Amino acid sequence: MKRTLALLLACVLCVCCLAGCGGGSDSAANGSETARSGGAAVLNIALDGEPGNLDCVMSSDDIISEVVYGSVFEKLVAFTAEDQVICELAESYDVNEDHTVYTYHLRQGVRFHNGEEMTADDVVASMNRWIDNADNANSLVGGAHFEKVDDATVQITMETGTLYLNEMIAGLGQQAAIMPASVIEAAGEGDLVSEYIGTGPYAFDEWRADQYIRLVANAGYQPYGEEGDYSGWGGHKTAYYDEVYFYFPGDTATVVDGIRTGEFDVANTLKGDDYPVFEGNDDYTIFSAETELQMLIFNKSQGVGADPLVRQAVQAVINSNDLLYAAMGNEDFYKLYSSYMFQSSANWYTEAGGACYNQNDPDAARALFDQAGWTDDDVFRILVNSDATDYYAEAQVIQEELRGIGINCEVLAYDSATYSTTRNTKPEAWDAFITGFGPKVLPNMNLFLSASWAGWCDDARIQSDLAAIAAESDLETARQIWSDLQAYMYEEYVPVVKFGTTERSGVCTSEVEGVFMKERMVWVNAHPVSE
Repeated sequence: MKRTLALLLACVLCVCCLAGCGGGSDSAANGSETARSGGAAVLNIALDGEPGNLDCVMSSDDIISEVVYGSVFEKLVAFTAEDQVICELAESYDVNEDHTVYTYHLRQGVRFHNGEEMTADDVVASMNRWIDNADNANSLVGGAHFEKVDDATVQITMETGTLYLNEMIAGLGQQAAIMPASVIEAAGEGDLVSEYIGTGPYAFDEWRADQYIRLVANAGYQPYGEEGDYSGWGGHKTAYYDEVYFYFPGDTATVVDGIRTGEFDVANTLKGDDYPVFEGNDDYTIFSAETELQMLIFNKSQGVGADPLVRQAVQAVINSNDLLYAAMGNEDFYKLYSSYMFQSSANWYTEAGGACYNQNDPDAARALFDQAGWTDDDVFRILVNSDATDYYAEAQVIQEELRGIGINCEVLAYDSATYSTTRNTKPEAWDAFITGFGPKVLPNMNLFLSASWAGWCDDARIQSDLAAIAAESDLETARQIWSDLQAYMYEEYVPVVKFGTTERSGVCTSEVEGVFMKERMVWVNAHPVSE
């Protein structure tokens, strides 16, 4: 998900100077004029919002990972651009014949930004924290945990084997980031870490709330792989810049002006209306990818959303093209297809149940509402983050579509902090919310199918089939289970309503190379254009 923005943890961010490798320097304290001094030593990136925190283990928000994943934090294994698993902090790994035991042999001599050498104790603490807080990971391993074999080896033993543990480690939105055991212990169980210390090529240095986050080059970084061999999130990484600043301009006009004047080198989001400003101009490079599956997530624990007939009715009334056009403003920026997995996911893409997608059938919807016993006193409440303008536009279209068939609908639009609090802790206050999800390599990674995440998808068949997919050693059998399950979800249970997938674009000046879009902006190997 891409938006948990500026005010989520304002109390933490008030004046956050958390030391990644010794604290902020005097130059940073001089403010934005010094920060934006330009030159090859500084990279200035404009973000489409301010993260609530930088603990990428505890949150799946893309904007957090854009800042710290691959740059500050690394994992045992990572994905290439082709979604192939490669070793990162693991030198190698072994998997037994029935895929119940995974053994990871760690790279030696790797140091954290605080100077401590990474050991098995740190990896065990980090991986178990990830398992305990990432419900999809916990389900995949059946509650198993990592154990130390020796200082250079860790192992996990599961009761039921799975082919996909490394894919889960490399690709889950809640990152399996490795950090010092001491940092995890200081945070306490289930809490955010207060220090952002990893092993990556950049170290966290300073956070000035509402202004910027600063990373600095990690002089002690030990790259892996062959120089020049880098793909996706894995391979040989180099800190080409002494400092990287992330700014939160707050509106697209400021971003566009900042790119054009050189105040910013990179922007992680380019809106459809701004695309023509840079398209075809050799002074800029636009990087794009199909990155987000946008959905309405029903509250299946209580309220009107707990009734499958109501969920089927809402699914029937929605016109996905109208929603996505309102959100994106350009048909070139979205695609309409029914699969819960992206078209790029060759193993899991399926149109099963697709007859129920994008029905745009008001009469069928009204009949389903009547069958559910809907009354004039009932109200369907859509929760939305008002800072997410595309989601807010979609909520308004759904409201119009429901009102058009005589259904009372309210849009509850709150700022980021209030939205998150309401979504996560006040299920009695809403019936559905709108959000988006990046591509996943395994259906089990989809957070909207979690029994414990907001929406509470605790359907027995869904959870049983996902467990069967995780345990299945034959890929074709697993694919058929998923196809049948998607049909069931569309035709009967309806945990969500998929709108479509959207393309995300960013832009950088022609003076910067190496930035690209996968499921989010990847900048870690950005470098000045060679002379």
